[in-house]
Amino acid sequence: MPMLAHFEELAPRNDRRRSVRRALRLGIGGSEQAVTVHDLSLTGALLETSVPMLVGQTFEVELAEAGKMDATIIWNSGEYYGCQFDLPISPSVLSAALLKAAPERPNGNGATPDPLSELRELSNEVERLALKMERALKRLTRD
Repeated sequence: MPMLAHFEELAPRNDRRRSVRRALRLGIGGSEQAVTVHDLSLTGALLETSVPMLVGQTFEVELAEAGKMDATIIWNSGEYYGCQFDLPISPSVLSAALLKAAPERPNGNGATPDPLSELRELSNEVERLALKMERALKRLTRD
């Protein structure tokens, strides 16, 4: 389920970077740099925005439960961008972000999610399990 977000330009750091530094914030902002987050996972996100970005460009992502983290654009196609977090977020942070973005169900009737949402949830669960397996395999190979 798509989430609304926006980019905010950050004040330049005292380093030699000349590129614009941005921060992605979930929710509607007062900026013209609107973003739609089509998919959020443990390791990254699929963004749609008219803000031009280059592959390899980094930006800050702020999730209330995780704080600030860096993400890097790893591919783009038109106004769609795939980004990867420098460090994976925890399943609880992912769940909290998705719950905040979920629309309220009328009368709390507990209607089942649409098939696309269900597939996304399953994909996130598979990704979480793959990370657990990878960590377990690393521990096994160290011994």
